[in-house]
Amino acid sequence: MFQDRLNSFDDRDKFKIFLNEQLENNFQLNYLEYCTTNGEDTIFVDFMNENMQVYEEATDFQKLRTYLNEKLDQYNMQPKLTKMNLVLFKDAITHVAKIYRVINLKRGHAFLVGVGGSGRHSLTRLAAFIS
Repeated sequence: MFQDRLNSFDDRDKFKIFLNEQLENNFQLNYLEYCTTNGEDTIFVDFMNENMQVYEEATDFQKLRTYLNEKLDQYNMQPKLTKMNLVLFKDAITHVAKIYRVINLKRGHAFLVGVGGSGRHSLTRLAAFIS
C-alpha cells in the first residue's frame, strides 16, 4: 500500500474507505478480508525471495524478522561500518520495508521525521544495505 505517503491518519482512513468501496463495486471484495492480516495492514517486500525480485506479501512475519536480523548481522560483520545494535520490533520492521521500497523507486527519496534516537538513520542504513 502506498497510503503511508499520505499526510494524516484521517487521509489514510479516507483512502482505506475509498479503496474498500472500489474493491466492493468492481471486484466484490472486502478490504479488511483481503488487504489486512489480523486487522493490520499487510507488508509487501521484494527482498525475501533470493532467486528473483518479486514484490509479494510477507505472510510469515517471524520469517521476515529472522531475515532482517540476518541482514543486520551481515551488516555488522562488514569492516569500517559502524556496528548497529538494533532491536527489530514490529514498527521497526515495517519502517525498514517502507524505506526500502521508497529508496528503490526511480528517483526515490524519503524525508524521515522524528526525535533523536528514534532509529531513522539506523533503519535507513539497514534498508540501504539490503538494497
